[in-house]
Amino acid sequence: MNKSDCIKIFNAMIRGTPVSFDKLISIYSDYLTESNIENSDKLINLVIQNPQLMQQAIPKIVNYYCKKYTILSVQQAVDNSLFNNLKPILYYE
Repeated sequence: MNKSDCIKIFNAMIRGTPVSFDKLISIYSDYLTESNIENSDKLINLVIQNPQLMQQAIPKIVNYYCKKYTILSVQQAVDNSLFNNLKPILYYE
């Protein structure tokens, strides 16, 4: 997974554009491998059998790749508070 691919996937997710499950599994697999997570093959199989579990992994994956590739984001306050509950509205290089 390269920087450009990550940005495309992250922006699609925040826009509500469907991202293929295969791409999500690919980025999850890369994340697990690069993070040296034990039993990564079992985790991948578990997520394949229970796709809703991917939602729990997404924030960690986004955080990991944003740090790894220095991906920046524009954020917007969700509830009129200045710094609480910020939501990304765009990822960029």
